[in-house]
This record gives sequence, structure tokens and C-alpha cells, in this order.
Amino acid sequence: MASLTPTPKQQFFDANGNPLVAGKVYTYAGGTTTPIATYPDQAGGTANANPIILDSRGMANIWLQPTVAYKFVIKDENDVTQYTTDNILVPVDNLSFSSPPPIGDVSPNTGAFTTLSATGNVTFSGFGYVQMPVGATTDRPAVPAEGMFRYNSTLDVFEGFSNNQWGQVGGSAGATGGGNDEVFIENDQTVTISYTIPATKNAMSTGPITLGAGFVGTGSIAGTTLTIDTATSGAVAVGSTIAGSGITAGTLITALGTGTGGVGTYTVDVSQSVSLTAITAAVIVTVSSGSRWVVI
Repeated sequence: MASLTPTPKQQFFDANGNPLVAGKVYTYAGGTTTPIATYPDQAGGTANANPIILDSRGMANIWLQPTVAYKFVIKDENDVTQYTTDNILVPVDNLSFSSPPPIGDVSPNTGAFTTLSATGNVTFSGFGYVQMPVGATTDRPAVPAEGMFRYNSTLDVFEGFSNNQWGQVGGSAGATGGGNDEVFIENDQTVTISYTIPATKNAMSTGPITLGAGFVGTGSIAGTTLTIDTATSGAVAVGSTIAGSGITAGTLITALGTGTGGVGTYTVDVSQSVSLTAITAAVIVTVSSGSRWVVI
């Protein structure tokens, strides 16, 4: 399918419809009086003068940056304003996706975005799929936020961030026998990270269940801020009790800082000063008062 050609060269006219010979085109960021560059060619290596001086036919080569709004103020050679046009945008093209533009009611069929933020409800239709980000435990966001969702390739589980900690989302059905009825739910046999069962919840696991080796690394404490410098194995979490030379017995991690299980900062419940030392944290399952954990 063919498309209508865009204007190959810009031409401007005065109030009488005559070419604006030696006229001037001042270019500003849309809605402002801040000058902004245009370019004489698609490469965009060297900017036009601002104002752009029109030739003997009132013409000029004016190339704009994709996804940027412009304001044009058109004046004659004596700097008498002829007219102003604001919020000029080039159509969405392949160059626009190097820095993604806002998408409104009309959008391209495909596009790659570094960051896409949506407000309100988002609905997907059809029979395809939505692929979640995939990464190791060490690839978790440095500063996680409530509601984050991803696939953890280290643990081979979908996980979400809630109540200041990462946790598995959903279960893993298996052992379907000779048919297609998924009547059995499988669970791992080793607890690899400390976990607290909230007072409003009960939990059930099938045995045998063993607790993993826990966290091994190095770090320091200043006040109530724990800084983990290295993480050799395992992970810490809210509820982990840490131990090490000079660390007050029973020191508990109460909140995440920049860390999400490994290197980073955390908040502890006891203010103290501890220089760099070896740190360990045993895997502990805490059953809050009013809740139950049943192991069959």
C-alpha cells in the first residue's frame, strides 16, 4: 500500500499569499519561549540557525526531533510577526521508538519501549500471551516496590513483591497421572529463605521439610542500617536474624533498603556499630501468634 508523500521542503507565505522571501522562522519548545534546535537534514548532526532565514522562494529545510513538541513563530525580514503555530509534532515513525513517544488513542501495531507506564485499567485481548521479565535473584530491582511481578530464573518460580519482601506467586501443579486432572500440588522440600506466616494466615506443607543452609556474606552496621557488602550464598529477608562478630545477639532485619536479599542496605531492630565482618543468617520460619503452620 502506498502513502501520500510528506512535504519535501517547507515553504512559508505572507498575509497576501506571497512567498515570505528572507522571512524568519523562530523555533521554540512547545508551549514555551525556550529556543530549540531544528536541523537541515535527517541526520540531525548540525542544527539550523535560530531563526531560520528563508530563501528567495520562502523555503527552508526544517527537520524536527521525533517525540518533541515545537512552537514556530513566523516573522518577515523586518521581524514583524506573521503568525504562530504551537505544539507541532512529527508523525510517529521508526525513529520515534529510539525514545518512545506517548501513545494516545491511535498507536502503531508494534513498538519497543524501555519504560512504559500506564494509568488506570489495562486490558489485553486475543489468544496470545504476556511475557513477564525473566531474571535471576540477583537481577531483582535495587529498590523494589509493592506490586512488582517477575519470573525468577534462579528459583524457577513467578514471584511478586508484597509486604516488603519477595514471595512466590501461585503454586505448581504436577503429578497428573495418566489423565489430565491436576489433582496434586507439589511443594519444595527445602526452605531456602526465612519466612513469616502472618497472624491472619495459616499454611500447610507436606514433609519432609528441611531448612536450608541460610545466608553467608559480609557486612557492617551503623545505627540501625545494615550494609551487606558481599553475598556468598543464600539470601536475607525481612524477619531474618543475623549473626556475626560484634553483632548483638538476636538482631532482626525489619525492613528492606536498597537490598533485596543480597548486596545492599537493610534496617535492623537494634541500633549498634559493627565494622565489616562475616555475617550469617539461618533460615527461619516464623509462625505468628494466631496462625498455624501444619506439616503433614
